[in-house]
Order: sequence, then C-alpha cells, then structure tokens
Amino acid sequence: MAIRSATFRGVHSAQSPECGVSVTVPPSAFVSCLLAVIAAAFGLAGCDRPRAPEDSGFRQGPAVAAPLTTTRTGAGGTPDQPLPAASAHRPEPQVLLALPTSAYQASLAVDDEAAYLLTAHAAYKLSPGQEPTALKVELGYGASATRHGLMFWSEGAVRETSKQSGESHRVALLAARPQFFVSSGDAIAWVARSEDGRYSLGSVTGKRPLTAYASPGSIDAAAMLDDWVFFVERPTGAEWRIGAVPARGGAPVMTSARRGRAPSMLVAHHAIYYYDGNGREVRRLSPDLRDEEVLVADFVCSPLAVADRIYCANVEGIFELVPGARPRPLVTLGLGATVCDLATDGRRLFWIADGGPDRLVVKALDVSGPSAP
Repeated sequence: MAIRSATFRGVHSAQSPECGVSVTVPPSAFVSCLLAVIAAAFGLAGCDRPRAPEDSGFRQGPAVAAPLTTTRTGAGGTPDQPLPAASAHRPEPQVLLALPTSAYQASLAVDDEAAYLLTAHAAYKLSPGQEPTALKVELGYGASATRHGLMFWSEGAVRETSKQSGESHRVALLAARPQFFVSSGDAIAWVARSEDGRYSLGSVTGKRPLTAYASPGSIDAAAMLDDWVFFVERPTGAEWRIGAVPARGGAPVMTSARRGRAPSMLVAHHAIYYYDGNGREVRRLSPDLRDEEVLVADFVCSPLAVADRIYCANVEGIFELVPGARPRPLVTLGLGATVCDLATDGRRLFWIADGGPDRLVVKALDVSGPSAP
C-alpha cells in the first residue's frame, strides 16, 4: 500500500521534543533533554548508518535535497533575541502567553490559522497580534490536534473538542488512558502501554478502537503521515528501529536495527525527520523507509520542527538548517534557558520556553521572509 505525501501542513505531530511532554513523546522524555545537554558538551559515539529495509511494496518516497555539510557553531548575539548578523530584517520574538505551569507538561500544535498550547486543564489559541483564547477542557497529558479539533482521553473514552466552539464529543470507548496521541489531518492514532508493560499502537475505525500494531518491546516515539503511523521501537534494550504501519492495521515495515540511544521524537512532513543523539545528526527518512540521509552532523537538535524549512533548538538557541551551509542562527538563548517544544506553520515559528519553576512562556517569530542563501 502506498503512502501519499502529506498535503495538510497544519498539525504539528512531531513535535514531541526531547525536552518535555508533547504529542509524540511520553513524559519520561524529560530525561532525554538532560542527555541532549550532555551530548552538546561531550558528543556521543556515532552508530552505523542504516541499511535499507526489505522491499515493502511502498511507492518510492519523495525526492530529497542534497545533504547538508554543516558543523556546530556558537550562536553569539544577545540572549533571547534574533541575531542581527544572520537576520537583519527579521522582527523580534513576540511573547504570546505566560502561564504559572510547568513548561515540561505542555505541548504545541499548529494549523494554518493559529498555534495551540495544550496543557492538562486547558487549550490556548495563540495568534500573533491577538489576545489568547482559552478553551477550558481537561485534556490531561499527551493530547494532539486534528484539522478541526483536539484529541484526548477522558472518562474511559477518546474524545474530541472543537477548536472553534470548545464543545466535546465522544469518538470511541477506550478503557485505559493512552500514553499519547498522534494525528495527521483528521486521522488519529495513539501509543498505549498495558498494565503488564506491553506497548501497542491504536486507532479508530468508525467508532470502534482497534490495535494497529503490538510491539515486542517498547515504543518511544510516534508520528502520523496521512493514514500511516511511524514509530520508534526498541524490540530489545540494546537496539532500536523505526517502523511504519497503516493506522487500520496490517504488516509493519521496519528499518534495520541500530544500537545506542533511541530517538525520542519523530516529525512527519512529506518525509520523516528525527534527531539521532548517538551521532548528533539530524536525519531525513523517506516514507517507504528505504532512503535515509544525514542533513546535518555534529549538531544538537532537540526539539525539531519542520514545514518548508527545518528548525532546530538546543542550549545555544534556535536555528534554521540551510542546505550547503552552516545552520543559520535565528534566536540565541540566555544562560540556562530551555526550549521545551518547537512548532511551525511555515510562516511563524512557535516555542515553549522554560520561564522558571512552574512557569512557561510561549513565543513566536516571523519566519516568512526568504531563507538565507
């Protein structure tokens, strides 16, 4: 069965940054944020490049750009401001919202209209130049966004709340709370963990939940592209691989196994993007899992956001990956500052910043201008 290229750009499904809870990563990923900081200082040993998986019957994935050949450089500039040398005409970041809640227990989703901050007890619609709008809904943790609504679990069921009205309805009965949801357009799936520690991927057919895939090990991250679910699986403790399966269920397709620390997030936008901390590499994987390339090496990228361009955050700041050049610095961070989630609609870049104990700040930057050569 072929995987179609995604035509809906709005939902941020990757995002499950390594710094916090997101639509693609469980709460335990906070530990990965600490590991990413360690990797920035010391580096990690590289792993073998992946071998092509067995023929899956998928259609060949979209063409990819030439690999980047950049190396990690210092950000410089003034803390939490755009760097004048790299972005002379770019506006300064805007503060959209500040809340007295942990930055590590919130996530971002975007569509063509606005960004949405998802917290345990409310969702906030954020548009630069407009006052935030709050939807009071008990989302819990691991919620995601579809084209028209917010998907979450509550009181024994998968539920959807309208982005416009805030009204909720039941999608399907589901006894246990999933670890987290993922989405693409109007399609949804989730990662579940049973009481005996078994991981699986679930989805909905009509109003009935189904198991699309049962893992022999653990599932650390997931994302959706059209009606396919992509996931990072550790079948054993020492190895990991990336898999793909139709949301309705079927035979999964896998990459070869790799050793080392597994990626804690995937981002889907026409292809699959992820940060491999073992070699400090940002990688792009075709939807058929056959072709993979390194976009940048020796560069920490956690979290990661993708639209028409690729954006990375690390302890130094926020960067745009530029083909054939070093990463372009957009914002430099102050000492101790952390970006806990990153999302983009192609015109604006949104991020959650750790504002201190039990405080988060959501900021936005206009990135609609031409990219640096």
